[in-house]
Amino acid sequence: MRVHAKFTRNNIQEELYFINPIKVLDESSALDDALVEAEAAQQSGQYAVVMIDYESHDTSRESFKIGIFDAPVSREAFMETRGIGSFELGPMHFSETKEQTIENIEKVRGYIRDGHTYQANYTTRMNGDFTGDAHTLYETLVANNNGGYTIFIEHEGHTVVSCSPELFFEIDGNRTIHTRPMKGTAPRFEEKHKDEESYEFLRNSKKDQAENVMIVDLLRNDISRISKPKTVKTPELFTIEKYKTVYQMTSTVVGELHEGLGLNKIFDALFPCGSITGAPKIKTMEIIEALETTERGIYCGAIGILYSDNTTVFNVPIRTLSIKDGQYTYAAGGGITYNSSAESEYDELLQKTKFLEQAKVTLIETMRIDHGYVPRLELHSERLKKSAEHFRYGRVNLIHEVNDYVNNQMLLSGVYRLRATFDRNGLMLSHDAVPELNSTNAKVLGPIEGPDDFLRHKTTIRYQYFGSTDDTPLILYYNNNHMITEFNIGNVVVYQNGTYYTPKEVEILNGVMRESLLQDGRLKFKDYSVDELKSLYQEEEIEVFLINSLREMIPVSLFF
Repeated sequence: MRVHAKFTRNNIQEELYFINPIKVLDESSALDDALVEAEAAQQSGQYAVVMIDYESHDTSRESFKIGIFDAPVSREAFMETRGIGSFELGPMHFSETKEQTIENIEKVRGYIRDGHTYQANYTTRMNGDFTGDAHTLYETLVANNNGGYTIFIEHEGHTVVSCSPELFFEIDGNRTIHTRPMKGTAPRFEEKHKDEESYEFLRNSKKDQAENVMIVDLLRNDISRISKPKTVKTPELFTIEKYKTVYQMTSTVVGELHEGLGLNKIFDALFPCGSITGAPKIKTMEIIEALETTERGIYCGAIGILYSDNTTVFNVPIRTLSIKDGQYTYAAGGGITYNSSAESEYDELLQKTKFLEQAKVTLIETMRIDHGYVPRLELHSERLKKSAEHFRYGRVNLIHEVNDYVNNQMLLSGVYRLRATFDRNGLMLSHDAVPELNSTNAKVLGPIEGPDDFLRHKTTIRYQYFGSTDDTPLILYYNNNHMITEFNIGNVVVYQNGTYYTPKEVEILNGVMRESLLQDGRLKFKDYSVDELKSLYQEEEIEVFLINSLREMIPVSLFF
């Protein structure tokens, strides 16, 4: 077992490394007994790292690992055991369609209406291919994330990468237990005024406050079972915490533990955390079991450290990946109340996936080399610069690098595709022949959905551009409002009554060719609904073109 943790304890974040455990406990023994043994090791001056799957609340389905260590090691000693240093996350695939997720959210609202629960935390899984070094993935995520309870655990082919901001509980040296449930989310925005509006919206949201206080009451009840009378308090209520992609509403509950109470009894009272189940807990967990189609696993379970000074900290494993056999699994969800909008809850779920996508963003520029000349190079450079600033990747001089590359590769005759990729590892250039399109027929599909970052910046994240096949390589998308947006490999231009138009829709990638034509005044803005475009196209009143900087302008045929 290898462990790299950045856990907050007593309001100070500490970085710890562990390798070569003395012993690893697992489900071959009962969780209750394993926690007793881990606590005994702690009391003898050792450390224990604990990860417990959500399903372990059922004693017949326990799944956990507990590593016992003499002491932390240095970073240098830990890094000697690391892998190949690079990684790649494949495209993310949801285990449920949007329609299935919304249907299940509506079922939760039905359970609430019928009086079975007040609030339920509904979640779903995503997965994809993973190759490379998971520890580099962890460090990349941590670099972009201010979660206070992050940890990397690798053991026997299974890796957990948790970047959780949520405290499950902390037991300090005075045997006071602290818990800080998160409930209530709002998105972050680049524009200052929109970001401030989102903050104020969450701060004053009665819905989110109601949802938060339900979980606070649940945790107060749970903690009162293991605390001395009249010691359970709520010193902080409805605090707003800032993260890179979201605002989160938190509250704090504390209590003084009964004398001699073991960790196993604390887990009996608290696990799983009420913030990721709902209220009332037992009945709501039955609803979760009935609706969720896949096991949560480590997600929403518990990961913690037992320190040698008899303090203990556990997180709630949200923003957490499980990696095994070349596949990663991620999960997201939210608390559903009767007043929840299924569409809004789904949008919040998508918002929560933005965190993971920060790890695998590589910026792309695809250019045309035409007999040694790269058209629109300054616009490519400007777009890459803006994207690099947005993702905090540093500076890049694309014009200088491209000119050197073209000369050094002696690409002074012929037409080529030039591809530039840029991320924290620097700029890479490569070229090949311009690939032929198998077809210029384009299918109209939608809605296109995804976080704004990956609709407005050209990156390696392409899951939002769905539907293309070898036989149908071109897709023209529309959004949730049934307005035409863009192609999967370029922008759309509509020629109507002697004028070339392109949609003004902001949630699209502003292609370099599009920007060039707009600046030259050869392209005007005009939005088209799917129905309008279909009618005009079938009446042969318009022509439709795909534009990008590589192929420039291609007439296409549409089928709806």
